[in-house]
Amino acid sequence: MKKFFSLFLKKKAKSKASLRNRVLTPREIAAQDEQRRELLKQQAKAASRKKAQHTAKAAKPRNRILKEGETETSSQSTLRLSWFKRRRERSAKERAARRTQHSIGPIIRDVISGEFLTRQGVTRHIPYLIFVSTLFIVYIAMGYQFERLEREKLKTKRQLEELSAEYKTLKAEFEIQLQQSTVEQNIAEIGLRQTTEPPFLLELQTAER
Repeated sequence: MKKFFSLFLKKKAKSKASLRNRVLTPREIAAQDEQRRELLKQQAKAASRKKAQHTAKAAKPRNRILKEGETETSSQSTLRLSWFKRRRERSAKERAARRTQHSIGPIIRDVISGEFLTRQGVTRHIPYLIFVSTLFIVYIAMGYQFERLEREKLKTKRQLEELSAEYKTLKAEFEIQLQQSTVEQNIAEIGLRQTTEPPFLLELQTAER
């Protein structure tokens, strides 16, 4: 039994040694490299965080509240006053510029006085404005021409309908005049009447010599 257990333990130790010294696969190598890169990234983030905290502690606050017994220097007070003054002037200028930009009064004044026509941008686009005006005039003229043609078309159509009705009336009257009863009435007025005897042939007899 002792020999059996000793052999079993030796085999187990050999298998562990073989597992420790085995060659890694490419997938395992890539996984180890990725773990190493992640560790380096975490270390770099921690170092940058520590550096930022150190610089934040070292920097002095700009607008910190003065403690009891502390006084501002003259340079600091003048800098603060000049900064507020510049900010006030800038805000006033911005408000004035915004007011003039969004106001309608200057635009109406330019339109009424006609000053917008004397600007460089307008004078530069005068040929284009003339071209557009010409197109508008041509468009209006074509509209009037189309209306005139449409009126003439309607007038001609109305005349055609009237002539067609007159033609139909005359045709009906002519057909009535061609009827036998109407013909008999018309010839009776001039002394003619319809014969009731059948027609016969007239022969011309020449005298013999």
